Amino acid sequence: MKTYSMFENRMKDERTDKYVADEIRKRKLAKNLVNATDDKKMLKGKPAFIFPHHTGSTKIHVYLRKMTPRVSAYNYDVKF
Repeated sequence: MKTYSMFENRMKDERTDKYVADEIRKRKLAKNLVNATDDKKMLKGKPAFIFPHHTGSTKIHVYLRKMTPRVSAYNYDVKF
């Protein structure tokens, strides 16, 4: 039997991390990024933006937190 954590780890892989980081840079929301996918507290509240997953089957909700004027931490949640 598959658990949720196995499923979640499969959905959050390096390709998706790079895809999200590229989308943030393309929208010019941050110059330098810090991956904060281990910080679950960031997932509360309203996401900064939502865009479709590169497979086209889901949507990615991206959460941003400013650390300095040029650096932002990001986390994302994949929702069906």
